[in-house]
Amino acid sequence: MKLNIFDSHVHSDNSPDGCHSVTYLCEKALEKGVMGFAVTDHFECDVAAEEQYETRLRQSIFEIGVAQATFGRSVRLTRGVELAQGHLYPAAASQALGLTSYDVVLGSVHSLEKGKPLSRVDFNDPAVVVSKVLEQYYQAQYDMVLWGQFDVLAHLGYPERFIWGKYRIPVQEDCCKEMVDAILRQLIADGKGLEVNTFGLRAGLGKPVPERSVLRWYRELGGELVTLGSDAHSADHLAADFDLAMDLLLEVGFRYFTFYSQRKPVMLRIL
Repeated sequence: MKLNIFDSHVHSDNSPDGCHSVTYLCEKALEKGVMGFAVTDHFECDVAAEEQYETRLRQSIFEIGVAQATFGRSVRLTRGVELAQGHLYPAAASQALGLTSYDVVLGSVHSLEKGKPLSRVDFNDPAVVVSKVLEQYYQAQYDMVLWGQFDVLAHLGYPERFIWGKYRIPVQEDCCKEMVDAILRQLIADGKGLEVNTFGLRAGLGKPVPERSVLRWYRELGGELVTLGSDAHSADHLAADFDLAMDLLLEVGFRYFTFYSQRKPVMLRIL
């Protein structure tokens, strides 16, 4: 097992789809030899009021504080949020960002229409044109990067979880290549991080998101700030498949990965 394990994308049961408390996640981190992790519970800006995300996030922040006091230095626990669709709903995003001083803010796109997450799209429906969905998704990602109120871009390539991972519809590796290139260049120019999300390795996709070719291109463009995120919604998935992700980073030219403290990157050697 690799050393210096820090998971920058973890959900507690304060996310609607999370399973375990912050305390239990800390206990599991100790058991698994994980040095630290960020609790990044969901805040879906398009349905923030309807789904009571402010209440959920306030509870998450409170529980993180309690766990930090309890576990001290045995687990390096940081305070985060996964802020989705923030560029489209800036008032809701400001509401979330104003609740506390975060260590890390993940920027995500989960929905292309209000209240209609990509996870619920039927890609077998003849009316759903996969190429159009992907174009809309990458345009939304680019628009969010230009908006810029986050630290790390989460799971770039997210729709593939469902298009291939669930429906087994092939996606061309160079799909939307020009838009992906523009996103990577803008991240680098703005000093933002790029997440390597390992969810796909345990959920039918067979690869992390973004995939190897994107990570290699990001590195060749001069990108240095990569975080590792399990996207765990269960304690058993904390830091899942990080050995594979770290080996992949080494293969494409990285020697360090990043976690965030007080919204500043901290570099860790891949060991």
